Amino acid sequence: MEFANGVVKAAWDRQGGRCAKCGRWLIWAQRGRESVTGAWQPHHKDPRDQDNPDALANCIIFCSGIADCHFNGGHGGIRWSHHASLDDSTLLFLHAGEEAVDKTPKAPTAEKGSLIGTFFGLSQAPASKRRRSRKRSPQEHAGANGKKGAADELGVACDL
Repeated sequence: MEFANGVVKAAWDRQGGRCAKCGRWLIWAQRGRESVTGAWQPHHKDPRDQDNPDALANCIIFCSGIADCHFNGGHGGIRWSHHASLDDSTLLFLHAGEEAVDKTPKAPTAEKGSLIGTFFGLSQAPASKRRRSRKRSPQEHAGANGKKGAADELGVACDL
């Protein structure tokens, strides 16, 4: 009996990429390997389940590296043909990924603004309502009397 890739991926997501028993972080590319960092195996929670043997509810991800929860937990540390009875209360990280989804911060739905504006409680006006500077004509650049070289209201001469 082998799990479909979609079932294994869903179990991986449910557990947040962690071993269901010890909580070690696993590496997706290390699937099916043993004795290396991040190695893991999908395991049947109840191999005798005849109704849905390869369903998501029957799929658990165990590490097969240093702690080797796949052999020690899933097979009881006895032999590969033995299947230990697994109780959800001993699988502390079985739903670790679901908790992470609940804690993921959501995108803000309010107006966009600066971080400082948010801190001080100031909202930023939408882009369409912002005051935009308009281009000034050469006469406005030249000063009040419209002549080149004349000083403007700040006393600065402009030769446009």
